[in-house]
Amino acid sequence: EISERDYDLLVDTEIVVDVMLGSTNITVSEFLKLSDGDIVSLHKPAGTGGEIYVNTRIIGTGDIIVIDDKLAVRVQDSMDSDNVVRYFFEEHMI
Repeated sequence: EISERDYDLLVDTEIVVDVMLGSTNITVSEFLKLSDGDIVSLHKPAGTGGEIYVNTRIIGTGDIIVIDDKLAVRVQDSMDSDNVVRYFFEEHMI
């Protein structure tokens, strides 16, 4: 059970949010040959958005958009609040 005090501490804790656009597998040799302008194709269809992570746990998905010349993510689906708070608490983020 999470106390109100623990909850209050938790919600003021800063976290790092990562958005994964996609991934691929290449060899070290292929990686070493990459240079400016080369393209790395990802194993993900265009337009499918990205996964939103905190630590190594996916907490949602969203569409990748551009706002003021910066990439952003528009949340489309996310873990419910109770599960997010429980996850953060279990990860000892407070």
